[in-house]
Amino acid sequence: MDESLPASWLRIDAPFPRYHAINLPFSRFTWLPFADIPGSYDLFDLYGDLNNSFPEGFVIRGCHSDIADLFLSQRHDTFRTGIEALLNLSDSVHFEGRKVRAALKRGWRHGVVEEVVPLDSIHSGRFNALLAASPHAGKPQLRHVFRSHPSQASRCFVFKSFSGNWLACVTLSRQGEKAYHTELMLRSRNAPGDIMECLITEIASILRSDGAEELSLGEVPFMRHEDDHQPMGFLEQLFFSAAPLFRHAYDYERLYFFKNKFRPVWRTMRLCAGPGVQFSPPFLVELAYAMGFVELLMHR
Repeated sequence: MDESLPASWLRIDAPFPRYHAINLPFSRFTWLPFADIPGSYDLFDLYGDLNNSFPEGFVIRGCHSDIADLFLSQRHDTFRTGIEALLNLSDSVHFEGRKVRAALKRGWRHGVVEEVVPLDSIHSGRFNALLAASPHAGKPQLRHVFRSHPSQASRCFVFKSFSGNWLACVTLSRQGEKAYHTELMLRSRNAPGDIMECLITEIASILRSDGAEELSLGEVPFMRHEDDHQPMGFLEQLFFSAAPLFRHAYDYERLYFFKNKFRPVWRTMRLCAGPGVQFSPPFLVELAYAMGFVELLMHR
């Protein structure tokens, strides 16, 4: 069954799931940032396997409403963290906005988009050079929040200058037969503006020609969906109220403005906890440490 998975989880042609488990030392729970899930598994199969595989308790990030509703129906704890941008690849409205069209006109003057295949052919020197030239090089990096190397993803696309230099890179994980999720979005600090809009637009065109129907541009944390009217708990209220204090470390508003250029469909994203796990201030801080966010927050 082709059902969407948590962010950065991908579908595989294999009989059994493979989980990337992070053991949290204080709570003793397991955080599951990534997993490879057989295409035959629906959400109920996945939920049952998670309970059997991690009886000590587990937590998942990047859960959209279908997943969160399943956990809520079992009386498990969930926690809102942000919003996800979805593009319907059959709808051209995402690429017809004035800002996107102007960016494309400027961006295509500087190079072309190519898919790198196979993934194991990616030259580490080129990728590492692009990584070192990114605006965030030299700062603490988030850990286990997305698949951080092209070899861990399903597909990889680069924007190359006409002389062959890598100026930007986007990787995708395949979440279903017709659905993809954006993982890495990397751009050289010396690259000309507007090339990321070219990358996203060309990737969408290629995926559409391959029969895909949906592309997620990923989550923007610390922002609440304007149509989410479900009452927030005290910790969620505190989380979103404190968000402006984090902007010096993670500019979520700039990320939102970039993704919103494409007029996406926004949806709420949550943390979902397995049986016996409750979101408390110490547990949320422990997760923040595991993600590398505390080091990023303290960097400046």
